[in-house]
Amino acid sequence: MKDKTIIKDLSWTKKNPSSWIKDKVFKIKIADLLNETGRQDEITFEHKFSDQLPNLDDEGIAWNFAIQSLDKTSLLGTLTDVAWSFHETCDSCGASFMRKVYVPSYIGRFIFEDDLKKKEAPESEEVLFYINAKIEVINIEDMVVQALLLNEPFVKRCDVCTKRLENVSDDDELEEFETKWNIIFS
Repeated sequence: MKDKTIIKDLSWTKKNPSSWIKDKVFKIKIADLLNETGRQDEITFEHKFSDQLPNLDDEGIAWNFAIQSLDKTSLLGTLTDVAWSFHETCDSCGASFMRKVYVPSYIGRFIFEDDLKKKEAPESEEVLFYINAKIEVINIEDMVVQALLLNEPFVKRCDVCTKRLENVSDDDELEEFETKWNIIFS
């Protein structure tokens, strides 16, 4: 059974994109979901921004969020089709480029912080987030940011450098990028 969850969200005027404000609210009221085990809801988010992700393009982040009540004290949240683009600098050549990120799925469990303290630490490697017990709200911003950080490449390369690396055999030597700064290892 799907329910309509009350979402604290700002209005977007799609008629005039230049009037869009950067929507940074990721909070969802979940009181109704906790009342019945197995209850679920789905929500689509678009044009969201986070202070934790300063290089986002003007479109922001878009994703679907499914939430299901596991019992009266915990929820299972699933992010799907998370997509966004970043303004980045290529680590190989130093050029500016747009890096697109897509996360097909990311799952986390929401619990009351007091419940975790009463019980022993979880033995599984389950990702836990907290429910605000006073107002029965979850904030999924940390979940979205964590989904990105787990998909962050160690080395960010533009398309030109990526293609160049794909065409180079292991025996060929690449030109080295010389940094403009002095790095001293001690």
